[in-house]
Parts: sequence; C-alpha cells; structure tokens
Amino acid sequence: MPATKQSPVISAPLANAVPTGADTGSPVTRKADPAAREKWQEIIDYILIEWGCDPGQFEDEGIEPPSRRTIQLAINVARSLREAGLAPPIRVVPDAHGGIVFERQEKEVFETFRISADGSLESCLFQNTRLVHRQSWVLKSLDGK
Repeated sequence: MPATKQSPVISAPLANAVPTGADTGSPVTRKADPAAREKWQEIIDYILIEWGCDPGQFEDEGIEPPSRRTIQLAINVARSLREAGLAPPIRVVPDAHGGIVFERQEKEVFETFRISADGSLESCLFQNTRLVHRQSWVLKSLDGK
C-alpha cells in the first residue's frame, strides 16, 4: 500500500510498504500560502462569525443553530488548521445537532473535522471513500470551560 500524505493533526500515519530511510520523525515545515491563509480568514470572518451574529438564519432549515461556544471552538480549530498549513475546506456546514463540520479534499483524500455541540472534535480521513483514520478529542474554549 503506498504512503499517503497525512494531515498534521492526525496522529497515526499509515505505514509505508517499503522503508525509504526518509526522516519521518522531524516536524514537517510547510511554506505558508498567503491565498490559503486568506481563505481560512474569510471562513472565520464571513461564515463562522456571521453564524454567531444571526443564529436565526437556521430556523427555516429546521436545524439547531451552533451555539456561541461551538462557534468559538470552530474558530479555534480553523486557526489551528490554518497555522498547521492545511488547505482550507471546500465546505463549512452546520450539522443538524448544533455542530459545525469542515470538509477538505485533496485529490483522492477526503477529510472531515466535526466540532460537536458538546465540545468534542472528531476527524475522519478517507482515501478513495474508505475510512482510514478516525480520532476524537474534547476541546476547551478560551475560558477553560
């Protein structure tokens, strides 16, 4: 099985079929892409903050709007992913239970980051539609709650 490009926030990388002798222990440094940083900032400013300012926009869709706490957690996750050098998501959507989902895709790799209303984060990495990695965390807001 060939090695895949892994997200820096996913901990368990797939094993290489053939050892290459490459330095896999050192952190990867990515060249900062100004356009990607700008797109992440647009997501924060024009999607997430707007949702916080007008939660009533979700009433017609019949879904629970994300709370201010969930939106703040999503902003923190977006900033972390931006600083890690990840390409911005192709979609940012609310889920039906007051959470927020970032969806990213690079070639045959599809990745989701789901910030749930309970303060948890789940990332799922799919390669060619097959789930290859899932990880969950409990997030804390800036005020420690």
